Amino acid sequence: MASRRTATALQERASIDDPKEDGDRKDLEARLSRMRSRQLRELGERHHLSLHGLTRKSDLIRALVESPIAPSLLVELGVDRDIPADEVLEAVKDSDADFARVEDLLEQARIRFEERRFDSSIEAAQEAARLAERTTHQLRRSSWSYAILAARGLLEPCDPSDPEVKRALDLLARAKDRFAKGSLRDETILQELAKSTHAVQEKQSEAVRASLAAVRDSIREVANLGAAVAMPEDAWTQAADLLDRGDLWGAKEHLARAAQLATEARERRVREIAEALSAVEDHIALARNVGADPSEAEAVLREAKAAVARREYGLAGDLVKRAERLAMEGQQRQIRKAMELRQAQMERAYAVIAASEPIVQEAESYGLDVGEARVLLRQARDVAAKGDYLAGLTYARNAEEAVLRLVPRISEERRKRGIAPPTAGICGVCQSGRLHFYDNGWGRCLDCGSSFRWRGPAGLLERFRGLLGA
Repeated sequence: MASRRTATALQERASIDDPKEDGDRKDLEARLSRMRSRQLRELGERHHLSLHGLTRKSDLIRALVESPIAPSLLVELGVDRDIPADEVLEAVKDSDADFARVEDLLEQARIRFEERRFDSSIEAAQEAARLAERTTHQLRRSSWSYAILAARGLLEPCDPSDPEVKRALDLLARAKDRFAKGSLRDETILQELAKSTHAVQEKQSEAVRASLAAVRDSIREVANLGAAVAMPEDAWTQAADLLDRGDLWGAKEHLARAAQLATEARERRVREIAEALSAVEDHIALARNVGADPSEAEAVLREAKAAVARREYGLAGDLVKRAERLAMEGQQRQIRKAMELRQAQMERAYAVIAASEPIVQEAESYGLDVGEARVLLRQARDVAAKGDYLAGLTYARNAEEAVLRLVPRISEERRKRGIAPPTAGICGVCQSGRLHFYDNGWGRCLDCGSSFRWRGPAGLLERFRGLLGA
């Protein structure tokens, strides 16, 4: 892309529509006019320009001057006095050396010599010598252009205020001047430029290595805060790789990006810690609302705020996590207690319902009015089934009170029927004989605590006796 832009710029400079470049065109025509027609054709072939059908030398010259390769011809033939050195360097570095043509001409000279065609042999030998000289000149210009452009590339990312960099830039300017003047045989200036450039490169590389170490420490510090550092670490790794490959410019760019990403990660983590402080306060308030004691979490939160004030964000992050954990644990303990209480209340409600149901059935078997107790038991059962343990337990206790009011009447009916509590028995669970029998029809083992019914609903015979008053 750069070569294409350079060629375009050179072509614009060689345009015949620009009066300032008319001198370059005339110089190019003068150079071409001193060449033979065959040389002109070879010049066109070397630049991939078709000159077929043109026989007169003037037509060949006009075609070359007005062709798109005219800018390249300006550089190749040395008509480049008004073209900036950087543009000439870009154009010359990719020029081709026609060694094959030199070998062909030498082979023709040898064959004609062996055929004793000495005039033709001399002509071919002279042409080979001229072409070899021009090819050598092209190679020298190309090698100089690469050396100068490479030095320029190495010095571009360096600080021009540095004395060593300034000296290298002076050598670079002198090398460009030598190149522009065509003084290419003495390569001392190139050697000095290479030596100075390498010294600058080494010094700049050491500075970048020091910056790499500093940025690496910064990334580790950010990582210790608990921030995500994958992106800055990737940029840092790329910078280190580019520095190892000698790409100082790329290393500086990626290093600056790594430092920026590390700074952003640090700032983002600081914001997260500040937001976490507010979140922990909400957790503590919620823990207090559910009845937990958040005093320990509050103390840790105060320490975290003090750490933030001291800019000890790593410690603050750890304390925030600890305070949040304590607050949530307090919430969970209270929630667990509430769940256990709820379960106990539900079990109690169902136990009351289960204990009351046989008593109601016995009272009903005696023909007693159990409507109120039945309604209250049904309500208690329905509410408990919906999970409302408070209302369920309340209804269960109301039903229990209604059932207990039936117990004296049940006892009266038993006496009428000659039914009395047992005086002894065996526990069906532990086989103990230490039993206690209650008037409501329930009994309890004094050893294992298991409950049992000693009295069920009246059978048909008992009901018949009750009707007869027996």
